[in-house]
Amino acid sequence: MSEPAPSPRQQRRRHAARRLSEEGLRLIAAQGLAAAKVADITAAAGVGKGTFFTHWPSKDAFVAELLDQVLTDLARRVRPLGLNPTDAESLVADVAAVHLRYFQLRPESAALLNQALALESGGEAHRAAVQRLGAHLDMVAEMIAPATEQLGWPRERSRELALALISTASGFFWLGRPLELGADTPLELLDRLGRALARGLARY
Repeated sequence: MSEPAPSPRQQRRRHAARRLSEEGLRLIAAQGLAAAKVADITAAAGVGKGTFFTHWPSKDAFVAELLDQVLTDLARRVRPLGLNPTDAESLVADVAAVHLRYFQLRPESAALLNQALALESGGEAHRAAVQRLGAHLDMVAEMIAPATEQLGWPRERSRELALALISTASGFFWLGRPLELGADTPLELLDRLGRALARGLARY
């Protein structure tokens, strides 16, 4: 039995939440996480400030949900790579390339992730960043663990390798944006960069 169609009120709420998420992510990347105020986000989204707080109890809760959206979307794109066994170098290269491509198309997501991790520890947004990134690291580490052994990397250190791949990708576009680098890098070169990371692992 199919679910009933959402009511006009539910549709408006979903639309407002989507607009707030989109504009919040954009403003955080442009202004910085601390500088982007709730009032700025609601003004950019074209909704009242009260609407924001019907969806999230605080800005930290909003940022935590943005992080969850970003890393859930990223995981959805990475996970299929583990379903098609390939040689060790190609698997590591493909995982790196998918992360690179993701953050190239969504540099705001790289900005959000890097800034949330830099927040003062103990806050809701910082805890969410650590927890969600940790879960993503676990998923990637489990996926590449068999390949890392073949490439001479200790299996028990697969999580650190996963961190190297993810931080290379997000850092590349986080640092590249103000330098006007990376946005137009062809997909072929991103794939080659991922393979270079994998070959470097095998060599050293």
